[in-house]
Amino acid sequence: MILKRDGMTLTASTRLRLTAEPMQVRVFEGNLDLATERWLSAVEAQAFERGERQGREQALAQAAGALEQAAVQLGAAQELACASLAKTAVELAVGVTRILLRREVSSGAYEMERIVRESLALSGVGRGACVVHVHPDDARTLSSVPLRAGTAIEADPHVSRGCVQVSTPHGLLVRDHDAALSSIARAWQEVGT
Repeated sequence: MILKRDGMTLTASTRLRLTAEPMQVRVFEGNLDLATERWLSAVEAQAFERGERQGREQALAQAAGALEQAAVQLGAAQELACASLAKTAVELAVGVTRILLRREVSSGAYEMERIVRESLALSGVGRGACVVHVHPDDARTLSSVPLRAGTAIEADPHVSRGCVQVSTPHGLLVRDHDAALSSIARAWQEVGT
């Protein structure tokens, strides 16, 4: 077997003079071709392992970046879902309340006298003259209720059952459950944003 390196030709019987002690020596059985083949296989295996390790590290870095991006997207989606959930919860609560209130009103299970007296107290008119506009059915209910002097009950088909409009010299006080529920819904929506 002949090996040519750096302009020198080496054979199996060539003696080399070393200028320093060898740091590592390997003894191979067989010839130079077999030793070279083993050495190349070992270098190839190391290169493969190094490439595989680098590929794994790169894949993990990419996966970590993708995971971080997914976490950011999840956070944004969560914020959007929370805002949407709050809005939906308010709409649902107001809708259920509106249905229950209408059912109570249509069945007559409300205290019209108390509603009128509270409305009069809120009007700020004191003992002054005022006109209380109510639905015709509510006007019939209130016909036997004694109210303060100067207070007149007027049947008004444009006022919903269970609602009250008090006309005073200072202005008009409207107590409308649908308007109140809409106002509550708007207020809750503003708090949620």
